[in-house]
Amino acid sequence: MKLSFKKIISSAAILSAASLLFAVETGGLISNDTKLANTDESNSLKLTQKNGINLWFRTPLNEDGKSYFTGEGAFRTEYDDTVVNSDQKFKLALDVNLFKLVLHKELDSGSIIFSAGRFFNNDLTGIIYAQNGDGAKLSATFSGVEISAFAAFTGLLNAKNVTILEEKEHKKDEVNLIDKEKNLYVLANKYAIGAVTFSLPHIFASQTISLEGFGALSLESTKFNRFYATAALNGPIVSPIFYSLSSTFGFASYDGGDTKTGNLTQGAILFYPNFKSMSLSLNGLYASGKQGSFDRFSGFTSGTAINSTKDTEYSSLLKTGLSATIKPLSNLVFLAGGDLVFDAIEDIKYAGIQYLLGLNYQAVSDVSLGINFSHYIGKDDFAESIGKSKTQLKINAAIAF
Repeated sequence: MKLSFKKIISSAAILSAASLLFAVETGGLISNDTKLANTDESNSLKLTQKNGINLWFRTPLNEDGKSYFTGEGAFRTEYDDTVVNSDQKFKLALDVNLFKLVLHKELDSGSIIFSAGRFFNNDLTGIIYAQNGDGAKLSATFSGVEISAFAAFTGLLNAKNVTILEEKEHKKDEVNLIDKEKNLYVLANKYAIGAVTFSLPHIFASQTISLEGFGALSLESTKFNRFYATAALNGPIVSPIFYSLSSTFGFASYDGGDTKTGNLTQGAILFYPNFKSMSLSLNGLYASGKQGSFDRFSGFTSGTAINSTKDTEYSSLLKTGLSATIKPLSNLVFLAGGDLVFDAIEDIKYAGIQYLLGLNYQAVSDVSLGINFSHYIGKDDFAESIGKSKTQLKINAAIAF
């Protein structure tokens, strides 16, 4: 019996697809995050401990593995001694952290990457939006020009694992607070997210210029809409000295009210001496309050700018400082940093100082340990805006398998 040429080709294609399908990689991570810190209610140290297990898979969709499908699920337990109600000190959370299809196409003049599903993404600043979303992203590189478009929806995320900022003086999303403590999965507030980014890498003297438009449109009954326009520039000054600079104008409106304009500007000068992988950074950040034509800057994803008792967000503050890292051994990194902190609700005034000491140790390829000690020393005059003094010790351990 003779096989037709078409049948041979079809059989080969099926076998090829099957071989890729069975080349599934799987693994996991067991982690422990332990934190001791004082709170608003007491100067004594309180314990917060999170234990988690993550399981993941990845399967290639072509021979070079650049196109693939991947996913990750996570289960976390948390004990929080800072909670007054003893019934709410122990919490559980279940999540799908990652569920992503990636298609990669090489072209003569560049490449195209399409991603869809649930995955992490961040804006050009890395501060305004830095979280998971359910959506799609298209990135293209042509003749040295990089363009990307991103769209996502937040309403299917677990509100216990992602914190969206709301308008009332940057209070964190407290949607369904009672349900949060009882259920493994609570839906987050609904926003439609969109961003377009345009970059010209090494356009002149190895400098890179980037522009981005980003929007977050509320789909809730009470709407807090935010839109951002960012320009960024980075590159070498004189090797091995580099810099980065970005400025964002944010436009926020709450429940149909007037649009408020804020500004987030940050910059850094980085020095990389040829010694033990050392890096030194002089950095500064301004997030507007009510200065001139600006109002309070409003971000989207919660993030800690000042590690005070309020875990102060990136709003109405100015900070400047130094940081350094060094790698004395191939598996050991030391880090240190400090910032002068200024309140910028209206007039810019000194509010405090913070510093951080830490180390990260990679015992073996699958076992890591991190220890960080931070201390914020604040002036009592600014306790309401920035927060009170805080001492914190964090220990992170993880085992991959």
